[in-house]
Formats: sequence, structure tokens, C-alpha cells
Amino acid sequence: MNKILLFIVGATLIACNTTPKNYVSISGKLENASSKTITVQNRDYQKEIAIKADGTFSDTLHLTEGTENYVQNFYTITTEKGRMYSYLKNGFELAIAADEADFSNTLKVSGEGSENTMYILERIKASESLNKLEELFTLEEDAFIVQVEKIKNTFDEIVKKHSSIAKDLYEGELKGNEELYTNLLKSYEQQNHVAANTAKGAPSPKFVNYENYKGGTTSLDDLKGKYVYIDVWATWCGPCRQQIPFLQELEKKYHGKNIEFVSISTDNPNKHEAWKQMIAEKQMGGIQLFAGNDQSFSMDYQITGIPRFILVDPQGNIVDANAPRPSDQRLVELFNSLKI
Repeated sequence: MNKILLFIVGATLIACNTTPKNYVSISGKLENASSKTITVQNRDYQKEIAIKADGTFSDTLHLTEGTENYVQNFYTITTEKGRMYSYLKNGFELAIAADEADFSNTLKVSGEGSENTMYILERIKASESLNKLEELFTLEEDAFIVQVEKIKNTFDEIVKKHSSIAKDLYEGELKGNEELYTNLLKSYEQQNHVAANTAKGAPSPKFVNYENYKGGTTSLDDLKGKYVYIDVWATWCGPCRQQIPFLQELEKKYHGKNIEFVSISTDNPNKHEAWKQMIAEKQMGGIQLFAGNDQSFSMDYQITGIPRFILVDPQGNIVDANAPRPSDQRLVELFNSLKI
């Protein structure tokens, strides 16, 4: 009797102390599957899983879980026609079902840990409908704040709705929502500040002592008394290079007029020789300057894409912080309106 009892207790202890699985089980079926594989990957991991003729697939993934940041546990799961985002940890058993021809509308996820993925899918859907930044930043301040609060509250509600998700995901997403709210408010303030500082008629931000291809240095203040048409560019930039012939034609047309054409290279310092070589090869005219390590002019204008063209008046004030390109007929119309 004692031996039987001892056996039962021992078996129970063994069952209770089963070592957690150190892998993710992933399986499923795709209807109308044209893909041969399904790929699971993030920045540090990638695995392709074969899809059988009947659309089924199954495999195990031995993952290295993120310890410093829960975002390291985010993965994309893709086929040729479908994509989904998932949160995976060893021990999960994820089952995926979808019609590959209409992947996003037919996707179903189930199994151990699937609630984490369902949360991510719902969050992404909400982001697509709410977080339209281009429209958001055109709002007046009060309306902007109301909309940003709506976004944060909606995202918080989605997290709390999925309260059974992994603790690090739950806490991290709530913290991330707060940071998103704060960052959006800061970005709005910065954009308004930049807009005010680069408005028509405002004193232009200045570049100081930029290297001149022809020798010495040049500053914006050196050019006072003339209009200054500034091209912010780089040798690696295809659209920048495409504008060079049009700029050269402008320089010829307005030679001797009350305007200077200035090109400021934002290339990395190690591209200095490439900059000089391109100027020589393409016989680029005007005032050719190299910003080098000093990118303050670009930062003051919040230039995030090149080429960028700026027109400054003879007093050093902004005429247009985002002037038309040389290839745009509106630029000549602008010059004509200023009687250049």
C-alpha cells in the first residue's frame, strides 16, 4: 500500500515539474495556397517552413527570447501573398489558418500564446485607421491634442482588453502608448517652431564658413544684397543628380542677374573627394559648398529629404523654405514675380 502511494506521489511530482518547452510549435493550413514556404523572421532569426501540397505546414522554432526589450519577440510570418505580425516565445503553440488568396480577411490564429498575436493584429488595424500623421499635424493645437488623446486611449483600451497577454508585452505596450503620446506632442511643438522660424519673411537660418569648391569658405551672410537660391543635395542622391542639368540652365539664364545659385553638399566627410570629382565631371557651376560635419543648416530647416531648394531674399529673409525645383516652371514664375 505504501509503495503504491509512493509511486503515485512520485509520478505526480514528475508531471508537475515537467521542463517547459524550449521551442515554439507552429502549424496550420492555407487554403488556395500558391506559396511553397512560409517564413518566420525578425532581425536576428529566420526560418522557412515547407507548405505541403494540401496547404498544411508544421515545424518547431527554437527562439532566443529578448531579455532587454520585449520588441525582440516580435516576428513577421509571411507567404508570397500574405503577411502577419506575431509575438512569439518558447512554449507557445501557434496554429494559423487562412485563405492565401485573401489572407488578411480570412486569417485566424489559435493555440497557446495566440492571444499575444491577436493583440498585435488588432493594434495594427487600429493604428492604420487612427494614426494618420500627415493629417494629424495639420490640425490646430486643441484639435491635435484631442486626437492624440483619442489615439492613446484607444491603444490603451486594446491592451487592457487583451489582459492575458505576456506580462512584458502588456506593460511594454502601455508604456509605449504613453511615450507615443508624449512624443507626438513634442513633435507638434517642434514642427510649429520650425514652421514659424522658416515662414516667409522670417530671417533665414544661416550656414557659416562652408568649404567652397573654388577655395576658401562661404557663409550665407557673404551673399547679402542678392537673392540666394539654395540646393541642398548629395552625390549619392539620384533625384539630386537629375536636377543638375536644369540648375545649370537656370544659372546660364540668370547669369549677371541679382541672384546667386548655391549648392550645399550634405555628403559624409569621407565623400569629400567624390564631391569634388562630380563637380569637375559634370562642370557644375554656381557656388559649390561642402557642409562636412556641420549639418546645422539642414537641421534648422528640418530637411528630411533631398534635394531641397530654398530661396532667400537680398536681406537674408526667407522667400520660400521649400521652393520649386529647377525643373519646375513655377520657379521661373516665382523669379519673374520678384523681378530677378
